[in-house]
Amino acid sequence: MRIQFLYKFGAFFLGCLFCFLLHSQLGWSPVLASASVGLIAGLIPMRMTLQAAVYSGSFAGMCSSELVTNYWEILGISLIGAILYFYTLRIFQGFGGKLGTIAFVSVALFFFIKGSII
Repeated sequence: MRIQFLYKFGAFFLGCLFCFLLHSQLGWSPVLASASVGLIAGLIPMRMTLQAAVYSGSFAGMCSSELVTNYWEILGISLIGAILYFYTLRIFQGFGGKLGTIAFVSVALFFFIKGSII
């Protein structure tokens, strides 16, 4: 179970990081960056089904570069998002919007925690 979580966390983190890099460093629109990351993840054959975690991470990576100021914040957002993703795998199967909701809640929760600590 731990190894499965680590795979999901890695996939979520990579999706978040690559989407954030594409739109903040290369000037791509966030939608195009997320779609590109999701498409590439979908085309890579994987033994485990990690594509949805990558795509959810790419949704989280669409957040503004004015809010996310360093890559440690991407790591924190990814950790929260991977936990939410991992523990909601079997909830709301077949309903739309789950991956985007996970991304939104992970970013919102991260900044709520960050604001409470600082």
